[in-house]
Amino acid sequence: MTVIEKQYMDSVININRIMRKSQDAEPDWEQRRYEIAKDVMANMIGAVVKGAIDKRAMYDPNHISLAKSSVNAATALVNELKNTQEKK
Repeated sequence: MTVIEKQYMDSVININRIMRKSQDAEPDWEQRRYEIAKDVMANMIGAVVKGAIDKRAMYDPNHISLAKSSVNAATALVNELKNTQEKK
């Protein structure tokens, strides 16, 4: 076995170990919640800018209501994902 073949085999073994760990690990739900809330808020602001949502209905100079709605939506989705995962 050449040095390159040995390095390749070691890499495959390490990748396999990493993949097994990631499958067994519990997801970082707070990180997921943050990512979802960020995406929801960006999409809501985009909808206001594009005119899909009336600007007068969403007027909040500090975007506090958008932030709260985004966090609530993210929390609901994370809770649903947790329930789905527990059923498996």
